[in-house]
Amino acid sequence: MLDLTPDDLLTTTRSVRKRLDFDRPVSRELISECLEVAFQAPNGSNMNSWRWVVVDDPERVAAAAGIYNAGLDDYIASLGDAVGESYMGAQVPRYEMIGESVAHLRENMHRSPALLIPLFAGRTEEASVFFQASLWGSVIQATWSFFLALRARGLGSAWTTGHLFREKEMAELLGIPLDLYTQVGLFPIAYTIGTDFRAAYRKPVSEVVGWNQFEV
Repeated sequence: MLDLTPDDLLTTTRSVRKRLDFDRPVSRELISECLEVAFQAPNGSNMNSWRWVVVDDPERVAAAAGIYNAGLDDYIASLGDAVGESYMGAQVPRYEMIGESVAHLRENMHRSPALLIPLFAGRTEEASVFFQASLWGSVIQATWSFFLALRARGLGSAWTTGHLFREKEMAELLGIPLDLYTQVGLFPIAYTIGTDFRAAYRKPVSEVVGWNQFEV
């Protein structure tokens, strides 16, 4: 376990891409340990209706990575002219480094020691806002807790959702009943190269928080 205070852990757990060690194996025992920690997060009515798929077979990892890359191609195509300097996130500090980081992960996702796909029971297509919030709110906390558990042990991951443009293909690859479960994302699991991560850019509280009413 790394020597991190709670605030250190919470402010330095990053989406890691370029600093994932794709050559170092990660044991099932360690992944299971992190999941045990993650499962203590709150979930709707404590029903534990989630499911978690860990992929560590190299051929399936490679196939899932291919679906991820195809999904990102779909996403990029959907942006039309809103790319490069016209992309909505282009004004974020160090944006160009994010692009380089994503490209690196695309080139190396197939080398991940393991991948994680959390699932929640149900579909959101016809759900009300209340049920959408309840479904997502019953798994997102545990997924981020998994990231925190990885970080505390010298591992990392990256939050990716690009493959959801090809959700059906991933469901077919992994035998997920698409009509019963929704995929949350696709998360590589690997040790990190070094553990010295820092807090990232965020807008200050004064710019985004309204007290007792909405403020722009």
